[in-house]
Amino acid sequence: MRASILIFVIICCSCFYAGAQDPTFSQYYSSPLSYNPANAGFFDGDVRFGINERQQWWNVGYNYNSTSLFIDKKFYKDRLPEYDVFAMGISGIFENSLDGALHSSYIAISGAYHKSLDYQGAQRLGLGVQLNYTDKYIDYSQLSFASQFNGKIFDLSIPVSGINGGSKSNYLDVNAGLLYAAHLTNVNLYAGASLYHITKPTETLYNTSGSAVPMRKVFHGGGEINLNEVSSILVSGYYTQQGDASDGMYGGAYGLKLSPNGEELNLYFGLWQRLHSSFVPYLGADYKNISIGLDYGFSSNTSYNFNPQTFEISLIYKLKSSFTQSALCPRF
Repeated sequence: MRASILIFVIICCSCFYAGAQDPTFSQYYSSPLSYNPANAGFFDGDVRFGINERQQWWNVGYNYNSTSLFIDKKFYKDRLPEYDVFAMGISGIFENSLDGALHSSYIAISGAYHKSLDYQGAQRLGLGVQLNYTDKYIDYSQLSFASQFNGKIFDLSIPVSGINGGSKSNYLDVNAGLLYAAHLTNVNLYAGASLYHITKPTETLYNTSGSAVPMRKVFHGGGEINLNEVSSILVSGYYTQQGDASDGMYGGAYGLKLSPNGEELNLYFGLWQRLHSSFVPYLGADYKNISIGLDYGFSSNTSYNFNPQTFEISLIYKLKSSFTQSALCPRF
């Protein structure tokens, strides 16, 4: 019983502390518009649709459930200079935490322009801008507090002083980012940086007088090294800071290119690490226009007497065409 109460308190405190922090994914590359608006249009093809489902700390109760959805499309390909790309995208992230008491929704519209820096399209510089709408609601009637513990169980019928039925906060803000990509002999590289909550909107979910949402700074990069015609090494990582909180991941995967029955099939076996937090083994596959990714994160911190685990699955579909330069767009 004491262990269960301790876990509950830790998770509740984590949720409230992270209330002003943006959601994160282990497969961040499968939710590209959530960490850089300039990622709109940075893919092979004309249209891209993706979904990412994350079950965090599912094995210790009161878990976080996060769903990411996005679609982006390239426009005016016949009117732009060769190798230039203009794209727009719509994305949404939907979170449930505190055993379903806290609901958060983030809806964003992104636009990006990728300018070719040479005549071969081997280098591009992209600028992206994003308008985001955030809506959060917490239902206090779904929570239990220390004063409701009667010595045996949490009795939700016991009133809690100063707590009303619920609290809601919503706001608009602006995000922006830059992205550089280069294609060298057998090597593709990219690096980017972005700022979220540039306008520092006010959130009133936990404080009726309101508090400013701190800007989130993101730095990311990666690349692909082609070892031969059938295999490659892919690496990527990111680092983000928002207020007093920071987060980051780095890792890589081995890619194996297969062609059964003349159909394109690529397999990926990788491992990422979240800074000072967890290891994330990864298994992925591309088949025709579909990409699937699976990971299972487990804690790398041995000081806990429990082992929180996270499961994540992603699915991306691309409607491809022959006009884009696939060499500039690594998978991760």
